[in-house]
Amino acid sequence: MFKFNYIFGFLTIISLNFGSCSSDESTDGSTDAETETATDSGDYLITEAAFNGTSLVSFETVTATLEDGSSAECFQLTFSSNPVESGPFCPETINDIGGLGVYDGDTNPGFQVMKAALFNAMEADGYDIVDDEGNINTDDFASGPVDGDLAYCLQAAPDNNLQLTFLIPTTPKLASSNNDIDTIELVGVSIDGAPINGAPPSVANPGREKAGNIPSLDPCGGHHDPAGYYHWHFVAESMNQVLEANNITDVSCTLVEQVVDTKLIGFAKDGFPIYAYGVEPDDLDDCGGRTAATTEYPDGTYHYVASNTDAPNVPKCLKGVAASNNFSYQ
Repeated sequence: MFKFNYIFGFLTIISLNFGSCSSDESTDGSTDAETETATDSGDYLITEAAFNGTSLVSFETVTATLEDGSSAECFQLTFSSNPVESGPFCPETINDIGGLGVYDGDTNPGFQVMKAALFNAMEADGYDIVDDEGNINTDDFASGPVDGDLAYCLQAAPDNNLQLTFLIPTTPKLASSNNDIDTIELVGVSIDGAPINGAPPSVANPGREKAGNIPSLDPCGGHHDPAGYYHWHFVAESMNQVLEANNITDVSCTLVEQVVDTKLIGFAKDGFPIYAYGVEPDDLDDCGGRTAATTEYPDGTYHYVASNTDAPNVPKCLKGVAASNNFSYQ
């Protein structure tokens, strides 16, 4: 009975606050050729003022196709790449300490610091990632071909000349079922304009062209895509709580201010806000969301809450319908 009442209450709030999406059909999946400059409105959860303006290039509305086949008004948000400080990533030698990694091999698997214990475990599992002088093999995706017989710590070089574009419905629309977030799937966008993604790829994944390469994350939980743009696999504002919960003491997130009370950190691709809480609420649903008042939404709205213990700590699923082709870069 409690679960039914909670869900019914959630749907009622969505209906009253957000209305419904457009039912116009689109067959080509493209956005309208004509765009309009979006204006701040009390009817929208997302406003231009919510974003840190230094990286925001444009803020417009377009008509786009959603993943359920309907069409709706969407925000088209464009940001310059790499809006935040980052690093460190891969350590130079086995005696150094770098960032973070997620290892899924047989020896000492799990979320951990990039240091000797991790690389010794990879060597024990047959991944040749340390040379005879103790140097860590590193691939930055920009220095030319690598040796296919070796394993590498992945540390992509940044490209600060890229522009990233997101399509997000202006009016969130509930899906018929949860969208479970897959590995590296886009979750949303931070208020700085950096993509927020699901879990990073694994080392031993048999579906990869070459197993053994381990992506490096900095202590705040982000790194650069091979294309050169920085993105998150964690909500950085809660990172130090996550590190503590996972007994990691060698590194800490110092480049992003940690949350004390509550903080809006971005928006999911379905249009709902994402928050970091100093103390994680105990009334979260299966996607880590809740309906409550916040500073930005004093009348209350549904929003996702970053976990203070899980690695990664981004939402595991989304309740709403995202736009098709919701992220691109050039």
